[in-house]
Amino acid sequence: MQPKCIAIIGAGGKTTALRTLAHAFAAQRVLVTTSTHIFPLTPPDCRISLIDPTPDTLLAQLRLSGAVCAGQQANDGKLCALPPELLAQAAHTADIVLCEADGAHHLPLKLHRTDEPVLPPQTDLCLIVAGLSALGRPVHEAVHRYALYPPWAANPSQTVGIDELLYCVRETVIACGLPTDRLRVLLNQADTPALAALAEPAAQALRADGLDCRVGSLRAGFALADWLSA
Repeated sequence: MQPKCIAIIGAGGKTTALRTLAHAFAAQRVLVTTSTHIFPLTPPDCRISLIDPTPDTLLAQLRLSGAVCAGQQANDGKLCALPPELLAQAAHTADIVLCEADGAHHLPLKLHRTDEPVLPPQTDLCLIVAGLSALGRPVHEAVHRYALYPPWAANPSQTVGIDELLYCVRETVIACGLPTDRLRVLLNQADTPALAALAEPAAQALRADGLDCRVGSLRAGFALADWLSA
């Protein structure tokens, strides 16, 4: 059954996941937004992008099929979160809400402050993305907020391997605070068979934690919408 509100968190492909889902659900009435900050998604990724929309304007657009990107004006050309009351109205009107609820400064993994991630109260399902391009790199080059973990703060040159990848994903699971049946984990950027094989032990460990975890590549056409709607 298709969830109504999907939050996307983690690192290593969140915005690509957002675009992928916006395209996949474009026959429906879709709101694409953020609870933190994103660059607006414009055509062809979304039918229209609305900055500081009035309730009447946003709801009118959401009564039409296609993806509508909406948020409030922020710095550097980005959007930030809609007011809570407007988000609630928009979520009621749309068939599906896609919300990027995390920031990672374009790095493939991240750790979270106590105020992250920022999941909308309407969240039915949370997609956690982790980027396999982190493997083999030092944590200071691959993990946003790596210094929140004291051993990495003391040793920023620590190389990211499977254990480090698992630490980041499990930390994200704890940070979002949802039961495992409302979580999906994508180990993204498996752009070669070798990377996919390398990631499989991590996927097996996360499945043993009770998580629905897949290894795939959004760039190569991983069927994200089918999986999340199953």
